[in-house]
Amino acid sequence: MDKKSLLSSKLSEIMLDFKNQIKNIVDQNSQPIVKQKPDGTPVTQLDLALSALLEQIGHERFLSTTIYSEENYSDFKFPLLAIDPLDGTKEYILQRSEWAISMGHFEKDNWSGEGWIYNPITDEVFDDHLPPRTFKEKNKYFGEVSHSEWDKGLFKKFQSEKYHISPKGSIAYKLGRLAAGQSDFVMSLAPKNIWDIAGGTLLCEKRGINFYSQGQKVTQVQEHYLPPLIWCFGEISDELLSISYCLGTNP
Repeated sequence: MDKKSLLSSKLSEIMLDFKNQIKNIVDQNSQPIVKQKPDGTPVTQLDLALSALLEQIGHERFLSTTIYSEENYSDFKFPLLAIDPLDGTKEYILQRSEWAISMGHFEKDNWSGEGWIYNPITDEVFDDHLPPRTFKEKNKYFGEVSHSEWDKGLFKKFQSEKYHISPKGSIAYKLGRLAAGQSDFVMSLAPKNIWDIAGGTLLCEKRGINFYSQGQKVTQVQEHYLPPLIWCFGEISDELLSISYCLGTNP
């Protein structure tokens, strides 16, 4: 395969060939072996094994593309392949099935490209084959937030008859579910790195779901984003942004 063909290969098609290999690695690491990074955050043997495989795929199948992975990053330039080999390490350690592998491929620094999210425990794949989404007026909208933010009580002040929230696992998994129509919005009160949200935000953007950081619609790809972070259709963004003022993190 020539260089041009490699660069034009679809991420979803490439990763389909590696699903079984990923599943085997996960099966071999059914019991978490936990270490600590220099910053004190946990990292597991599964994080590192998946990182090695996905970075290898990136280097071999996306020539002249910067590989920017949570476990191995340096330059931030485009074309860019942003990888989170295991988004939701805490979920995995707690043996919850709400974590996912996330990849996002960008040619330029705008939110266009291809996202791929895979939950090997539930065998859910969120990619460009998801059906389109359109905004629908409802009496109630259901959103998802992280277990950790929920347990910290960050959403205790969230009050609305129209908007309802419940905790769900990793941000990548929540964004995949949102793109697939399994929720109406996602909200986070914690900062995020690009590898956390690349795949899911790309999938959402293609379905008309906007990404907001600190009260502003995001149009440029950057390394970090500050809260409040909201993913939703534009038709309900003003109300959700207004609610975020009551949570102690003002846009």
